[in-house]
Amino acid sequence: MASCTEQLNEAEFIALVQRGDSSAIEVLFRAYFDRLYSLVFNQVGRDQATAEDIVQETFLSAIDSASRFRGLAKPYTWLCSIAHHKVVDYYRRQHKEAKRKAEDINIDAIEPVPDSSPPFEFVLESEERRHGVEKALRRLPPDYRQVLIYKYIEDMSVIEISRIMRRSAKSVEGLLTRSRRTLQAIVSELGEGL
Repeated sequence: MASCTEQLNEAEFIALVQRGDSSAIEVLFRAYFDRLYSLVFNQVGRDQATAEDIVQETFLSAIDSASRFRGLAKPYTWLCSIAHHKVVDYYRRQHKEAKRKAEDINIDAIEPVPDSSPPFEFVLESEERRHGVEKALRRLPPDYRQVLIYKYIEDMSVIEISRIMRRSAKSVEGLLTRSRRTLQAIVSELGEGL
C-alpha cells in the first residue's frame, strides 16, 4: 500500500475503496493478501484451500461492506476482524457437520477402539463387554458421549476436539476425564461383568 499512501492518506484511500474504485480495491488486495493469508492459514490448521477461500471471502465482504467502514481502525485491523468472523463461521460449520456425523453414528455399529487408559482397556475383550459399553454410551449426556466418540472412535486429538467443540484444550481434557469416569460408573452400575 506504500505507493498508494504516498499519494493519498488512509482515509482518502478507503473512500476510493468505498466508491468501488477498482484500482484502489486491487491495491488493498495486494497490500494485505499475504499478511491476511498467513494469519488465516495458521488459524485453520494450515489448510491451504480453506485459507484461500476464507481470505477471498474476507475481501469480498470487505468490498461489500466498505461503505460501513468508519475508519476507526486501520484497514488491516478491519480486514482481520472480517477474517476472524469468517474463521469462526468456518469452525461453526465444521462443528455442526461433526455434530451431525456424531448424531448419525449408529451406536450399535460402533466398534470401540481400545485405549491405554484404564476405563477402555476392556473394550474389545468380549462381545458382552462391547454391548455393555454401548449401553453405557447411550446413557451418557450428549457432550460426554460426543467427546468420547471424537477421541476414541474418530481418533481426534484434544486440540481437534477443542476446535470442534469450541472449548479450550484444558476444558476438553477435563470433559474427557469426567466422561471416562461416568462411563466406567455406568458400566459398573449396569453390572455387565465389566
